[in-house]
Amino acid sequence: MKKKPIFIIKVLLILVFLYGAIFMVFTQSSVCGDVNNDGSADIVDALLIAQFYVGFQPVDFMETSADVDANGAIDIVDALLIAQFYVGILDNLSCTDPAEEDDKRITINFNRDWLFSDTDISNGQSPSLNESTFQNDICLPHANKIIRHRYDSDAKFRFISWYRKHFNPPASYSGKRFLIEFQGVATAAAVYVNGQLLGEHKGAYTGFTYDMTGQVRVGEDNVIAVRVDSTRRTDIPPEGSTVDYMLFGGIIRDVILTLTDPLHVDRVFVSSSSVSANSAAVNAVTRIVNTHTTQKSCTIKTTIADADGSQVGTATDTYAIAADSSYEFNHTINIAHPNLWHPDHPYLYHVTTEVLDGRVVVDDYHEHFGIRSILFSESTGNFSINGEVFKLRGLNRHETYPFIGRAASNRLQAKDAEILKYDLGCNIVRCSHYPQDPEFLQRCDEIGLLVLEEVPGWQYIGGSSWQELLLQALEEMILRDRNHPSIISFGVRVNESADNHTLYTRTNTLARQLDPSRQTHGVRRSNGSTSEFLEDVWTRNFSIPETFPNPSPWVTTETVGHNFPAHSWDDNQHLIDHLFEHVTCQSTNYRNNAIGGVLGWCAFDYNSSHSNAVDLEGGSYVSYHGVADIYRLPKIAGYFFQSQRDPDVYGPMVYITHQWANALPSNTVTVVSNCEEVELFINGTSRGRIPPNKNTELPHGLFQFSNIPFSPGEIRALGYMRGVQAASHTRHTPGSPLKLLMYPDTLTLYDSGDMTRIVVVVADEYDQVIPRASNSVTLSVSGPGEFLGESPVILEDGKTAFYVKTSARQIGTITCQARAQGMTPAEVTIEVYPSPGKYDF
Repeated sequence: MKKKPIFIIKVLLILVFLYGAIFMVFTQSSVCGDVNNDGSADIVDALLIAQFYVGFQPVDFMETSADVDANGAIDIVDALLIAQFYVGILDNLSCTDPAEEDDKRITINFNRDWLFSDTDISNGQSPSLNESTFQNDICLPHANKIIRHRYDSDAKFRFISWYRKHFNPPASYSGKRFLIEFQGVATAAAVYVNGQLLGEHKGAYTGFTYDMTGQVRVGEDNVIAVRVDSTRRTDIPPEGSTVDYMLFGGIIRDVILTLTDPLHVDRVFVSSSSVSANSAAVNAVTRIVNTHTTQKSCTIKTTIADADGSQVGTATDTYAIAADSSYEFNHTINIAHPNLWHPDHPYLYHVTTEVLDGRVVVDDYHEHFGIRSILFSESTGNFSINGEVFKLRGLNRHETYPFIGRAASNRLQAKDAEILKYDLGCNIVRCSHYPQDPEFLQRCDEIGLLVLEEVPGWQYIGGSSWQELLLQALEEMILRDRNHPSIISFGVRVNESADNHTLYTRTNTLARQLDPSRQTHGVRRSNGSTSEFLEDVWTRNFSIPETFPNPSPWVTTETVGHNFPAHSWDDNQHLIDHLFEHVTCQSTNYRNNAIGGVLGWCAFDYNSSHSNAVDLEGGSYVSYHGVADIYRLPKIAGYFFQSQRDPDVYGPMVYITHQWANALPSNTVTVVSNCEEVELFINGTSRGRIPPNKNTELPHGLFQFSNIPFSPGEIRALGYMRGVQAASHTRHTPGSPLKLLMYPDTLTLYDSGDMTRIVVVVADEYDQVIPRASNSVTLSVSGPGEFLGESPVILEDGKTAFYVKTSARQIGTITCQARAQGMTPAEVTIEVYPSPGKYDF
């Protein structure tokens, strides 16, 4: 009976704390509870409050009663529940007058409530079409066909399909412009609204926007219909000949509806010049469109804020824009003592553009950017950022995933950037061989991963109309991506293509006109020494200069790859040899200070119809060229890349390459680590503590221990920094397969199309993955989510993975289970919360 008053007191304490925490966060915001200044108090604000709560409160349940789900510690799940409480009591609180909000830009996520048919319907655009045969509740991004992670050819998704979406905008939106943006459709998209064709976009890798104002009826039902042609289109880059990757099919990126005033921002280009630690000039070129039938006196105000939201510069200008025309404003704002963007400290500023029609604000446009200077030097051959030489070390990335092709949610796109940066230790990624998802690039900006981006193509150049589409894709890529500080060069040649003086003169000219702030590059074959050099940076595959390069500046854009494929289930020695192929290339990179850097081919195994993936791989349709497998799980070579990170910035690591399952021919144990010293133990006995003794030209050389005969049991490596143990890695001789373990990338998702990866492994008594295990595992998912994968599935090197995609408008708990004969099953639960942002009218 005494517990009830104590419980009531605890609840009161929680409420007092919540009130105090919310009040403290509110006092740091300029408008009510709107922490992120988007005009209303919503789930995003709640999450920021949750972050504040988690960051500042004790984590011992015995010292506080704020453990909402009673799991013994305050964690993000509790924070989200508190956020839910916050939304519940404040869901009607808005810090912006509704009439004022209606006058400004409104962005609506248009990813849910689509219909899909995998049949080419003759009148698929008709508003009165019988939709009974369509799949409903489709959430984008969407693959037109879910395929097996191997053994399925591209014929599976080479067909024409239709997507349809109904929407009913309220009459209050009358007078606004309706702009529909498709971030990516594979490969050609004919877009209709209420039966009228808006246009057809050709190209699987760049987005497009249509103004559908004239076709939309406010206060009534409207239908968007998209005919998606995913067949082989030899008239559209990159196709026309063999392509070493699959294009996949469907509406494979986000769709966004933007509502604006007829006088609005079309785009903003932000660049920096005269950059130093003391000052920088930020130039903002803003294109304003006036779709009114009369001239408008337009004033724009450009405001730059730092990461804390403090204003650091502003500029204002006015111009009379004629009816149905546009005008570019050019503002230069000087920033004193700027925080410079750098891969190791990626600082982002925020620019806001307000558009005034007379004295009334009618549009506001937001963009992030970084202040930094970059240069590939012809005289020194190397690359520098903010005036300091910076050696490039990275990998190539294909935007392809098992099962879903390219139809990956924003969370998965961002996760790939994190894997490349943190798990694989890259400071640069090449987006091969096409423009990639905006969310991937945004995450690169946020975490400091440099990017080489290039036009779509692979070895082949088509005729004149094909070339015009290549130029269109180049323009769309640069206009979309030139504000990303992570991008250091745009690629203006089709990968490994032959010379074409006229075409590549045009691509270089166009790139320099659209973005004078970046140098161009064009990737050549390994025998490209005779190629015409029209770009600013010489980029070439499978060739690394050991002296001053000619031409200069030079970056090697592919190494290893098809020359040394490696399966995750290959024997230990082959995987170690694969590691040393990359070690050799990166050692050459670091020995030569006169080149910009070297990138390996590639980050992840990928689906392909090339002979490398078909004839040489028994019809698997997978190229096993990655330092990680198709599920993004590192092979041994992946840990070598990770070991090259700066331990003071990214943390120390140590990894034993020997799986300790049996003897290796040399009795040599290689350890990769970014520590200063490593000590090796065999069954508790030290076999020495040494500094790096192999490939010491690398930022972090390798540690090799000789005369280490195999002895079943335990092998352990300890890494030391400044004499203190900083990292460790322990292996045991693999035991029997006893249990399955599951590792989701996140335990929380949003409804309506959010996705996450769940890794499944077979483990022994030490919870270590059993190398080369190939058990059959049955997987299942229940709750408000869709299973994307294979079941049953054969493990590869003791591992597999699948994806979960949340359902439209459903929240709750997703339960994932894995079972295998003779083993303890595994289960994890994932909580699904309401999506932030605006989805519906």
